[in-house]
Amino acid sequence: MSQLKQLRKDLRAVATKEWAIGSAKTKVFGEDSYGAGDLFLGVTVPDTRAIAKTYQYLSDEELDELVHSKYHEERLCALVILNANYKNASSNEDRLPIYEYFLSLLADGSINNWDLIDVVCPTVGDIFLRNCGYGLKDLKALASSKDLWHKRASIVLTFPLIRAGRFDETEAISLMLLKDKHHLIHKAVGWMLREMGKRDQARLTRFINKNVHSMARTTLRYAIEKYTPEERKAFLAL
Repeated sequence: MSQLKQLRKDLRAVATKEWAIGSAKTKVFGEDSYGAGDLFLGVTVPDTRAIAKTYQYLSDEELDELVHSKYHEERLCALVILNANYKNASSNEDRLPIYEYFLSLLADGSINNWDLIDVVCPTVGDIFLRNCGYGLKDLKALASSKDLWHKRASIVLTFPLIRAGRFDETEAISLMLLKDKHHLIHKAVGWMLREMGKRDQARLTRFINKNVHSMARTTLRYAIEKYTPEERKAFLAL
């Protein structure tokens, strides 16, 4: 039995109908909204990650087949493996094609839900810390897209920059997305601003004070989670 066939067999061995129903409720929102048409096996994220760890040496062809699966958990499993490949890469020369493969998956619609964005972007966004030809202009191009997942990727890709103490890109992309109407963008921007504030609360405070009237309330609530109750109350009163 091939590695890919065994991986699929292992996923189905731990799947439950109840979990499939629950997953669909959190990741599919109508025929005209995100996740429409997605199919779920019913595998938990911890189980998916554990199985991905066992099969992290899939061939490129097998990984490509898995990431284009009609089943959500199989695509998630493929992206966890892609993360491992990126982390294990020994040079920028090896990392760059992995990032560009991620971009191709974003473009062809294989990465089509918030959990798929959030599992891969905080890893491959590390490319922006390296001299590989990608920078703020590329993040801005994603943020300018009409596609929901391109926009969410543009801000979550800044997570490695935040971890490295680099905040300019996060602020720039946040400003571009502050008036977006989708709640998944509100949450992602607020999440990254909160992460920035963990490292530099004074900078986050300045950003909020300057832009609070352009922010969705969800973005603001996410961004100020680490402030004191009194400080949060004051921000919400602005």
